[in-house]
Amino acid sequence: MTTFTETQRFRQWWLWLLLTAVVIVTASPLWVANGQSKPSAWIGIGISLFIMLLFYVWRLDTRLDSNGIHYRVFPIFSWRTISWNNIQTVSITQYGFVGYGIRLGFDGWVYNIAGNKGLRIEYKNKRKITIGTQRPDELQAFLDARLSLITT
Repeated sequence: MTTFTETQRFRQWWLWLLLTAVVIVTASPLWVANGQSKPSAWIGIGISLFIMLLFYVWRLDTRLDSNGIHYRVFPIFSWRTISWNNIQTVSITQYGFVGYGIRLGFDGWVYNIAGNKGLRIEYKNKRKITIGTQRPDELQAFLDARLSLITT
């Protein structure tokens, strides 16, 4: 295996239940008024549906290859690359709940869709980021087979 790739999406049942409930609540004034309400009532539904669409298309893509670690959060930003030459250490880590999405935490940036495991990257300049993974064992095996990529 010369590359490791992973794509994660928001597919948690409880998230979709919550988003559906928000759409129903924002649409309820239209049902109560039999559609006779002001046009401003449609704004809440539009915003709720837009947020639902955003969660549906949002994904975290990760790719590791001989050039480095590549990641993107679609549709927020395009591919970013961390060259192996710029990495001090890389490891699989388990962390407490840090939330989902993109976060700046006490210990650097976190990109997470689900779960509590991630690829922890420390740059040579001591900056740190964590990229969530749902396949930590496969990722660890990939890293173990390519320890020579990280130059210290």
